[in-house]
Amino acid sequence: MTTVRFKPPRFDIDGDGTAESFVFEYSDNLSLTHATRTGYLTGENGRTSTVIDILTDLIGDVTDEDIDRDGRRQSLFTDLGGGTRVVETNADTVTGDSTHQWGTGDGGKWDATGEDALTKIQLLDEVLTLAEIDSRPADGNYPDGHLATVEVGEYSENGRWDPLRVVPEQPSGEVDYERESSKATIDINYVAAASLEIAFDAARQSGA
Repeated sequence: MTTVRFKPPRFDIDGDGTAESFVFEYSDNLSLTHATRTGYLTGENGRTSTVIDILTDLIGDVTDEDIDRDGRRQSLFTDLGGGTRVVETNADTVTGDSTHQWGTGDGGKWDATGEDALTKIQLLDEVLTLAEIDSRPADGNYPDGHLATVEVGEYSENGRWDPLRVVPEQPSGEVDYERESSKATIDINYVAAASLEIAFDAARQSGA
């Protein structure tokens, strides 16, 4: 059975001076989609940009081809690693499930492992509301940086590839009390993201 293991960045959520570690695991009725959102140099609705103007002029200079007449109604593509990798997940978490960790795992205020479904989604919502998950590097409150990680399948500590560094997109949790109050549906898209650690280090050094 495939399990999704989502780890927000370690951070001091309660202001006690210690960064807490969170893990949210789920696998019941899991629906999983891997997708890549491609990016384009042209904008929507036929809008162009300075980049397009420069490229069309360059193509005309290099090839002696006149593309001004209709070239700006054509799309230009270049694969320079653009686009965004997304892992879309939808699954259930149920009341009393102590097999999957849900929170800090220590049984305290910030842990809901084995508790009811509503408490689980409320804890997840609270953590995601308070956490600042983005590409910023490590700082005093985020000792490992601001990115989260997700492990699923071969993207894991023991898999073929490293866990994905991500930011969660449009996370939601739902309990349907009319049908089954002991089950919560979790819907989260994980968008792969890069750290700005190198850029921040370079800026610090240049300003020193």
